[in-house]
Amino acid sequence: LMGPMDFGIHHYAGKVVYFADGFITRNQDTLPLDLKNAAKKSSNEIIAQHLENEKMMKGAGGGPAVASSGPRRGKSNIAADTVWTKFRTQLNSLMKMLNETQSRYVRCVKPNGLKKPLVMQHMMTVEQLRCAGVVAAVTISRSAFPNRLDHRSCLERFKMLVKKKGKKTEDYSDAKEGVVALLSKALKPMAKDGVQAFVVGKTRVYFRLGALEFLENERMKGWDKWALDIQRVTRGWLVRRKNSGRRMKKKAPSAIVIQCWFRMFLAKRDLKRRKKLKKLKKKQDKKKNKAAMKIQAYVRTFLWRPKFMELLKEKREKDGLKNKIKSLEDAVRDAEKARAKEVEEARARAEAEMEEYRIKVKEELANDKEKQKKSAQQQTLIDESGKIIEYLRKENMKLRNQNETMRKDFKALKENNSRLMEANASASNSFTALNDHAKQLNVTNAKLIRNVEAYKTQLEKLKDDLKTRQAYYLAEAEARLAYQKTMAQIVGAIQDKCRDAQLVEDVVIMALECEAEAKSERAALEAASSKNKKSSSSKAAAPSVAKTEVSNDSDSDSDSD
Repeated sequence: LMGPMDFGIHHYAGKVVYFADGFITRNQDTLPLDLKNAAKKSSNEIIAQHLENEKMMKGAGGGPAVASSGPRRGKSNIAADTVWTKFRTQLNSLMKMLNETQSRYVRCVKPNGLKKPLVMQHMMTVEQLRCAGVVAAVTISRSAFPNRLDHRSCLERFKMLVKKKGKKTEDYSDAKEGVVALLSKALKPMAKDGVQAFVVGKTRVYFRLGALEFLENERMKGWDKWALDIQRVTRGWLVRRKNSGRRMKKKAPSAIVIQCWFRMFLAKRDLKRRKKLKKLKKKQDKKKNKAAMKIQAYVRTFLWRPKFMELLKEKREKDGLKNKIKSLEDAVRDAEKARAKEVEEARARAEAEMEEYRIKVKEELANDKEKQKKSAQQQTLIDESGKIIEYLRKENMKLRNQNETMRKDFKALKENNSRLMEANASASNSFTALNDHAKQLNVTNAKLIRNVEAYKTQLEKLKDDLKTRQAYYLAEAEARLAYQKTMAQIVGAIQDKCRDAQLVEDVVIMALECEAEAKSERAALEAASSKNKKSSSSKAAAPSVAKTEVSNDSDSDSDSD
């Protein structure tokens, strides 16, 4: 190359140098309208449709069409279809089609220079093959290693030639060792003057001329041997089956009798064994039932004893309260009866005294007139006795009122007694519920304490994990910084020293992609670290809440106790 604006293409015939100065301006001439119209009227459909295909001309090579907003301008030479734009769009469409398909290239050879069918000029075809490099490739492959295979395919295809099978591993090193061991034994007859008929590379095996054909022949011989062995075994098995069938037909009657006796013996033995097992099962079931009954009795007594004791206490309290109420009722009745007797006796006494006074007064008035003078005094006595009777009547009324108040008090005592009984029953039920709740709280307290310990261990593990991740992140960040510095130095050196603009642009794009990947990875690591911190803080808060709940539960348990 002569200058920085020169470039060349190395063809099979030699080097062709091009000059970049004015390379595009030569092909920017617009196509005349006459040529376009003539091409459209052509009888060849490819030419006519090719020039009419506006999608290929504008959509493939150019950018998106922009809507015109304003007065239209006249078309310039740059905007019109030129030879260069047509070439570019056609090339872009061709490359797009090739990338979408799996292309296979066919090398064409011109048979003669006369352009006639069924005529072959050997010198001309040989020269074309020689210039294309086909003859050289064939001679090189024949002289050196015309055939090659992968390590894995070679092992799978020719492992039958050696008694010991090759190693089956995924590593190329193990496969390489297996290939060397296999081919060194299989191709031992092909070795000449210490030179083996194969060479093992990193991923493939290269065979000299005739080596692969020798291996294929040996493989076919091995298949023949295996086929003979398979035929021998199958034929012997078929003959044995025929002979055994004939023998079994002769021995069939005696075999049936023997089978009958033997099956009967086995059935009897099985029957005895089953009877023994049935008896043992019955005995075990009886023992289990007795043991279960005892356990149930103990458990039920253990469960119902405290309840029965509580019921006994309640019944005794109820009986005591009933006895007290009865004693109070008897006392009230006795007091009422005594007061009624006293009132009746006082009334009878008052009436008897009144009658005596009246009789005396009458007798004194009848018998002695002198006593009439003292009538005033007797009248006063009568008045006094009337006052006494009225006083006694008032006392009787007071006693009746007291009796009514005593009855009301008795009714109030009955109501209070019933209320006390209901309160006692509700208090006993609430006491049992509180005891059950206290037991449940104790169980939950123990579970929460275990959870707190588990959370503590998890927090310690998370802290250690965070420390290791931080150290790893710092080391990776340092490595990234060093990598970015070296990448920047490499890019700067390439931009300064390299003359290929496309290569420089590709390197810069790769550097930018690397920086973008590094930033995305850094952001992902930061997000993961923040999530870990949040989860650790939430887990640290959860044990504190659990502790507070545990303390509250313990306080409630102490209050209930």
